[in-house]
Amino acid sequence: MILAQHQTVDAVTLLRRAARTYPDRIAFQWESGQLRYRDLMARVDRVAAAFAAAGVMPGDRVAFMLRNGPTFLEVYLATLHLGAICVPLNFRLKAAEVAYQVNDADPRLLIADEETAGEASAASLPGSCRLVVDGRGKGTDNLAHLVGAAPDHVPATAIDLSAPASLLYTSGTTGLPKGVIRSHFSLAYLIPLRAATMGFGPDSVHLAPTPMFNAGGHEFMMLETLASGGRVIVRRRFDVPEVIDLVARERVTHAYFVPTMGIRLMDAIEAAAPDWRSLRMWMSAAAPLPEALRDRIRAALPATGLWISYGITEVGAVTFLRPTDVARKPGHCVGPPMMGVAVRCVDDQGHECPPGGAGEVVCRSPEAMTGYWRNPKATADTIRHGWVRTGDVGTFDDERYLYLLDRIKDIVISGGDNVYVSEVENRLASAPQVLEVAVIGTPHPEWGEAVVAVVVPRAGVRRPDLGNDLIAFARDGLAHYKCPKRVVFAEELPRSEYGKVLKTELRRRYRDLFTGAHP
Repeated sequence: MILAQHQTVDAVTLLRRAARTYPDRIAFQWESGQLRYRDLMARVDRVAAAFAAAGVMPGDRVAFMLRNGPTFLEVYLATLHLGAICVPLNFRLKAAEVAYQVNDADPRLLIADEETAGEASAASLPGSCRLVVDGRGKGTDNLAHLVGAAPDHVPATAIDLSAPASLLYTSGTTGLPKGVIRSHFSLAYLIPLRAATMGFGPDSVHLAPTPMFNAGGHEFMMLETLASGGRVIVRRRFDVPEVIDLVARERVTHAYFVPTMGIRLMDAIEAAAPDWRSLRMWMSAAAPLPEALRDRIRAALPATGLWISYGITEVGAVTFLRPTDVARKPGHCVGPPMMGVAVRCVDDQGHECPPGGAGEVVCRSPEAMTGYWRNPKATADTIRHGWVRTGDVGTFDDERYLYLLDRIKDIVISGGDNVYVSEVENRLASAPQVLEVAVIGTPHPEWGEAVVAVVVPRAGVRRPDLGNDLIAFARDGLAHYKCPKRVVFAEELPRSEYGKVLKTELRRRYRDLFTGAHP
């Protein structure tokens, strides 16, 4: 049954209920400490009181550039408690990038830590924004001082579920970042539904190695774990040996890994065969999971359920492919729509495509954004008649399972034929010499665009003639017009903090591959 908005409570209330039920359970664990539920909520209240004393009101923005750890969670929940708007920023931003996003959001506070304070201090901030640093700083510019001087009283705030809860800035790979507005209702609506779907409970242990500033890092699975009374383990950096040890030692039950993490983990798991019998869910999201990697995970960890989810910042989670379906659905299937989410594939005129027909994926979801912050034109371009355009090309099979084919901007048109690069990537990723691959189109004087594969080879693989070998391998499984006309090699693929390959950067690097000098 779908919950109506008036039946839904806000996210902080859901966590308070868990804290009352499980006050002495460990809620949050990091490299050097842990917090029980009662202590976590007490610290959230102290931070909320400090922010209120600093003038934060409902609707104000609080921005924070914080690495994974307890301060991020406390600041995030305290801001929500006050009815203010959370603005989590990428901790790797440089001063000019910080200035753009902070001036766009116009927050009352910007919270930084010792590692991000330098760029935050160098940024040109609006006069109404106060920089507060966790770990150092003098007087009221220090977060510990601000919290220590706060009154004991925590303001009681009636949360308007339709009001904005967060501004999530897009990665900006196709232009300047835009602030995605997510409401309190969109944040809280799916927490109990996803918790039930993914099997979270008070004995769940969730390993969260992805950056918390990303929606997938703090909303997806983390809030579900905490609302269920489970334990969240975070790490500031992804380290393969540490993750291998953590899952076994802490008896982790749920983990979220982007595909890049999966590639590196599987090499270690296959070599060491660690005891990961406790792991019930390996969730893969943020980028397509190559079919060859899917097979490796299932073969090495037969007791672990491999789940695949598709979503975007503007909509949240859209689909789930469950373990039983991973075994029977090939290629780039990402599953059926989640409960409460409507998905269509539409043509250029907005007409729904029949099963097997390719079109743009559009979504309606209670978790979807209400618009872009102070950007009505971009909002109107993206939300059409209540449907959010994703920019992804997909198709449904007869069971209404969604297959992702490509990003609209990534389709290669070579000699008049459309090439969906994900199909080519999936083929090349199954070659034993390939660690990672990204396929792009580059200008070509004869074909208009040519298919180019950028390959990260496995360690120890000899490169002479490898490009020709991979082209021949592709031609064994794909029509020739889809296959690369050139293979180039790289030490690594450029990626965003979300784990997505920056194909705009690759197209820039190799734009002269066929038309001019190239280094």
